[in-house]
Formats: sequence, C-alpha cells, structure tokens
Amino acid sequence: SSTPGVSTGEHMLIPISYPLNRAAPLYPGTEPLTITRTKSFKKGDAEEKSLITFSSHAGTHIDLPRNFCPGGGSVQALLAPEAVLEPARCIAVPKTGAESIRIYDLLEHLDAIRTSRALFIRTGNGRLRETDPAAYAQRHPRVHPEVPGFLRMENPGLRLFGIDTISIAVPADPEGGAEAHRAFLCGSPHIFLLEDVDLSYGRLIEEPWTLRVYPMVFDDLDAVPVVALAEF
Repeated sequence: SSTPGVSTGEHMLIPISYPLNRAAPLYPGTEPLTITRTKSFKKGDAEEKSLITFSSHAGTHIDLPRNFCPGGGSVQALLAPEAVLEPARCIAVPKTGAESIRIYDLLEHLDAIRTSRALFIRTGNGRLRETDPAAYAQRHPRVHPEVPGFLRMENPGLRLFGIDTISIAVPADPEGGAEAHRAFLCGSPHIFLLEDVDLSYGRLIEEPWTLRVYPMVFDDLDAVPVVALAEF
C-alpha cells in the first residue's frame, strides 16, 4: 500500500480513518453530510462561514453502547478526547459480497486475538470504497452475532473491534445486524466498534501497533466520526 504516513522521530503515524466529505459512501438510511455556506458583510468586507451537518455514523466512526443498549454509555462517558489502545492487531479474513465472518474464520488467528486490546479484521472489502461505493455501502461482508461472545471468551481484555466494511451489519438483514451490534456493545465487558476503517496499509498485518482515536465531537453521543491513527 502507498498509504502516506507521518514520522515523529522514532515513531510512524499512519491514518486508518477516511476523511469525512459529501462523497463518502454511507450505510443506507444514514443522513448525508451537508454544507451550508453563508456570507456576512462587516464594513464592506465579506466573511464566509459554513454550517456542517453530519450523522454520528458517517465515515470512519466508533459505536458506543448507547447506540443499541438501554442506558448504555456515550462517547463522553466512555471515551477520552484521545483514546489510546495497545496493542492493536489486524488479521486478514478475506470475504466478498455479503459473506459472514464466523468463529471458524478466526480459529487460525487465536494468538493475535488473545494478545490484542484492539482487534481489526481486513476483509479486503475496502478496495471497493472508491471503485464501487454502492456495493461498499449495501452488499459487504458482515459479522455473525456469534463472534463477539467468542472474542470475549478468548480475550476478556479486548475493548475494540474494527473492520474495513461500512458496518458489521448489512441492510438485507437488519435483525441480524442489530443482534451483532448488541452482542458487541451490550455484553460485559463492552467491545466498542470502529467501522469503515482503512486497513490497506501492509504493515498493519505484520506486527502489533498502537491505536490512537480522536473523536470529532466529544459529547453525549451514541457514536461519533473519528480520526484514527496507527502508530508504529
């Protein structure tokens, strides 16, 4: 991958979140990002301002328990303005179409699963984000509801699960998608979800790294777009 990075002395920071813009694919039913520009004049000078409106589930975003769990915690309650999780590990589980990720897909990756604080799955679906955004948004790999319980059993310290699909759910099966979200977010301990992640950088698979997450809005929200960085 030719993903650009930023070097900070001994460390390398790789962006794994997508910039949020009006062209970004969205899960069906998600409100699109809108920009309203206004101009005002003061002493003959024009001043332009923009009002930006976007969904809490737009672009690369993190889902918190409030999204699906009665009384569940919010961004402000459960995250920090800079959330750091380490070690993070990324495993390759190639999937196409609306195939499900099942427990049997994960058995060969137990070492990575058991030693990660944040676990990411690269299905390969991310390559469709630009070439076929409609397929990326509507027909993509999903996560079976059996997976969260298995991950929690193998690694009680796991706190975040990320994936290179727009969601762990597909529009064709809303009940199964809701069940999978509840299994991650409402179980104990909570496993937060980071969806629509860019996992194309080759080094993500090769070694443990540090995940840094910066919520775009730090408030009482069920989910929030984030800037996410992999640090090596």
